[in-house]
Amino acid sequence: MSRLVNPVPQLVEQNFLFFHRLETREGHLEIVNAHQGIEVVLVLEGHGQLILEQKVHSIGPGTLIFIQPYQLHHFKMEPPYVRTPIVFDPYLFDRYAALFPALHSFFQRVWKGKMERQLFSLTEEELRCFDGLNGQFEQRISIVPKHEYQEELLLFLMDFMRVLRKMYERASQHQQAEIIDKREGRHIEHMMNWIEEHYHEEFSLEKLAESLHVSPFYASHLFSEETGCTLSQYIIARRLRESCLLLTVTDHPVMQIGKQTGFNSSAYFCKTFKKKMGLSPQAFRKRSRQI
Repeated sequence: MSRLVNPVPQLVEQNFLFFHRLETREGHLEIVNAHQGIEVVLVLEGHGQLILEQKVHSIGPGTLIFIQPYQLHHFKMEPPYVRTPIVFDPYLFDRYAALFPALHSFFQRVWKGKMERQLFSLTEEELRCFDGLNGQFEQRISIVPKHEYQEELLLFLMDFMRVLRKMYERASQHQQAEIIDKREGRHIEHMMNWIEEHYHEEFSLEKLAESLHVSPFYASHLFSEETGCTLSQYIIARRLRESCLLLTVTDHPVMQIGKQTGFNSSAYFCKTFKKKMGLSPQAFRKRSRQI
């Protein structure tokens, strides 16, 4: 089990979450998640792996990770692990970024577009810049009145996105592969791509293994060994990610969404959704519409 040294976030609002230098000093840490907001993670200490978009990435100090809404991501880290995660509702920022055409265009691209890169190896100067912005924001929100939080959030996000834009443009000119280049890694990516195509169907380990030309036992063992979660856990997380999206952007009945995303009964869908997401599908839809 992992232990968080400072588990209380410096700021939690309905549409914003910010932990500055969140620490895990003991135990192996795994996080499998997909959520409605944009997440940015700045890694300050620690090494491990991130599975994102059916690819396995190595991460370490100085890695900046940008995760789009509803993207399934799986962190597998060894302590000590120190990071600053920021999660925010893109609509919160988008309304104000529209006043700045160039920045707004960039934000729309990283929010809704197909990003060429989502992991960045920062220079020492870039790392100091991002960490400095986070530290300054932590200090400001500790002294401003609560009714000024929203303004501070927007100013912080404006500065953060401006720096991110410059860094993104630099990185785009220097493509550096960060995918783990090994045979097992390519097997994992093949399995994830297969799941991406078939997650809405009844899962068949035999068919997955056949597509790899390996035994079902080997496929299952390799996936668990490389990712830290079972195939069943990963498939459920992928189905939940899709169901969250459909609950947010469509008016389809809950029963239909469960069936459409691969759950064999509406009762099992509702039970699994509430267990993993903390809300029933109906409550999740209502909250997302309010946000």
